[in-house]
Formats: sequence, structure tokens, C-alpha cells
Amino acid sequence: MVRRLHALSARPSLPLWLLAALCVVSLAARAAWLGAPCRSPCRTASDHVLIFDEVYYVNAARVIAGIRPPQGMPYSHSPLGVDPNAEHPQLAKLVIAGSIELFGDGPLAWRLGSLVLGTVAIVGMFALGRAAGLSRWGALAGAALMAADNLMIVQGRIGTLDIYALAFMVWGAAAYLRGRPLIAGALIGVGACTKLVAAYLLAVVVLLEALRWLGTRERWTGPARRLAGAIVSAGAVFLGLLAVLDRIARPYDDAAGKLIAANPFAHLSHMISYAAHQTSPHGPRGIASYPWDWLVDYKPITYLNVAPAHPAPGLYRLHPAVHFIGLISPPILLVALPAMALAGWTALRRRSEPGREVAVVAVAWFVGTFLPFVLLSLVWQRTSYLYYMLIVMPGLYLAAVWLLTRVRPRPRLFALWAVGVLVAAVIAYPLTPLP
Repeated sequence: MVRRLHALSARPSLPLWLLAALCVVSLAARAAWLGAPCRSPCRTASDHVLIFDEVYYVNAARVIAGIRPPQGMPYSHSPLGVDPNAEHPQLAKLVIAGSIELFGDGPLAWRLGSLVLGTVAIVGMFALGRAAGLSRWGALAGAALMAADNLMIVQGRIGTLDIYALAFMVWGAAAYLRGRPLIAGALIGVGACTKLVAAYLLAVVVLLEALRWLGTRERWTGPARRLAGAIVSAGAVFLGLLAVLDRIARPYDDAAGKLIAANPFAHLSHMISYAAHQTSPHGPRGIASYPWDWLVDYKPITYLNVAPAHPAPGLYRLHPAVHFIGLISPPILLVALPAMALAGWTALRRRSEPGREVAVVAVAWFVGTFLPFVLLSLVWQRTSYLYYMLIVMPGLYLAAVWLLTRVRPRPRLFALWAVGVLVAAVIAYPLTPLP
């Protein structure tokens, strides 16, 4: 049996087949009961309940598609054809609007883009791991951690923006590591047109080059050329695509009741101004939390909780029972946080050693995506939420796999941890269709 397992593990194509199986299982888990929850007798789109921030993005997509949102919903009085959610770029909402026009105003249209981009992100995590220097098995482990994380399961199912940005970010980073800075920049620019946080990947590649330099002391000519290519490409693609999007769906300031000038600089200024006013000067309230709290899963977010036997006000006649909770998988954090600390020590040492590139990529990703949230919170009291960690997690996935490939834990201990990751995914699964 042991020889047979060794023979199987030696097959180079096996991790790819397992990656395909992982994507199928993940897609099936996220697509299951896609229309839930729904009010009895569940005949129209309005009977289906929008989950969390879907009330903003789906209703904005409805307006873009020329459909009036139900009375009392956000943007129900906005002029049709515009994007009333102008605080974010239009690309992801245009995808949802296009799905509505193709498949009708219903859960499939609202969530199809997230299902697809969630799968694209998992494959991208594999590509990122390979580009960073992991073996196919190590890259598969990183993709599996992403697929099993609650943040990914929930955000990869509901019609929100973060999963779109994440998919472009992981593929952009993989392209940069493969020596394709112009392609990487283009992917960053497109990702930023779904949500501006995708631009944090530029900080990641700057840190990546700095940490690489510590280990190699190469001349700055090559890194500077790569960084300049990625930054210029990202800026040009972002501004060019945003200009096109502004023509397709004119940005509309719903609070002020007026259109925003159809040029990318005016729109970008509005987005930055809106974000600057989202502050918590007296500390986080409600579901908001400090960025450093996320590292210990403090204040998980209840996106939606439906208990048919004991319905909350406004949630009557809904079925089945659901518990959409946003949190990071605790078993993943258990390994990833100490792994990140060790990876940081390795990345800062001024010498090259096996596996250092993986540690460098993990640290650069974590610091480059997490530190902006910390600085925004400390300096400007920016309001933040735990689900923002979705774009930070690839660095932690890489660190966890890097540590496990270095220490080679006992098979039983590793198996126990892997089972813990799977059990956590099952326990936190958002739908409980059984009675």
C-alpha cells in the first residue's frame, strides 16, 4: 500500500487532476442551494433574500440593467441606466447586470459571477504557489486551503465585489513572478476596476523586490524596470477601462442625487472622497473591527441568520435554515500565523536558502495587503470589517504551506490538522438544508 501511494504521488499529472476535482467540489459546495433562502411560496425574484452587501451591488446592477429595485431597497429611486453605487468601480456590477439580462433577475444572475471568479481564484492560487517556487503538491495544498476557508466559501457564493478583486490579484501576482510585469499590471488594473483594493498588489510587488534584493544584492536596474512596467501598465489599464465603464454606466452619486462627470479622474476622486468619510473616530461599532482583531477572528460577521422555527423580525416565511457567517478558518490561522512569523525571519535574512522565495512572496503579500488597512485605521480611523481579510489570506496560505514543507510534521499530526480544516469548513458552511 505504501509503495502504491508513493507511486501515485510521483505522477506529475496527479496534482493537476486533484486540482480539477478540488475546483469541482468547491464549485458544487458554493453553488448548492444557490437561491436560498427564499420566502414561501418562492415564485419571484423579490421572494429571494439578498445577503449582506448584495443589497447594494445587486440593486445597483438592477438599475444598470434598467430594472427598478423593490420599494425600500437601496437605489429604488435612482435613474435607470446609471451606476448608483459610484463609490466603487462598475466592472463587477456590470457583470451582474449582464447576467441579469441573460438569465433574468434572480439568484443565478446575481451570484454566477462570484461562482466563476471564486473558481478562477482557486486555480490562480495554484498558479501563484507554482510561480513562487512550490511543488505541484505544495501549490495544490495552498489552493485547497483557499477552497476550504469560510471567507472564500461565502464570498465566492454571494454577489459582492471582493472575490472579483481577489481573482485578478492572484493571477496578477503569478504573472509578475513569471517575469510578465506588463501582464501583471494589466490584471491589477482590471481588478481595481472591480474594487480599488486590488491596487494593493502594487505594494506587494514593491515589497517583493525589496526582500529579494536583501537576499541577492542584485543591481536595482532589473527590479526598477519590472516595477515601472507593472505600475505604468496598471495605471494605464485602470484609467482607460474606468473611462470606458463610465461611458457604459454613468456614475451617479445617490446620496447627492446627481451624476458624476464621466471621466475617470472625477470618478476616482469621488471614490476616494467617499472612502475617506467612512470612519469610526470612537472605535468600531456593530460589525466593524480593527484590522489587528482579524488575526484572531475577533468579531465574526453574521451576514444572515435564518432560523425558520424562530424567525427574527423581517425574516418570516423564509426557508431553509441558513447561517452565513464570515470568519477565517481557525485551523488555518493556527498554523499560518506562526508560519508567517518564521517566514518573515527567513525573508529578512541577507542570504539565499532553499524555499526563501516562497517565504518572500508570502511576507510581501501579507504585509502589502494587510498594512494598508492597519495604516488607514490608525491614521484616519477608517472603518474596516473582517471580510476585508479575503485579499490578505493568500499570503497566509502560502506561509502555512511553506512551513509544512519545511518542518515535515508527523503524518498523523498533519492528517489531524487537515481534518480540522475540513471540519471547520463543514461547521461554518452557510446552508443547513436538512431539517
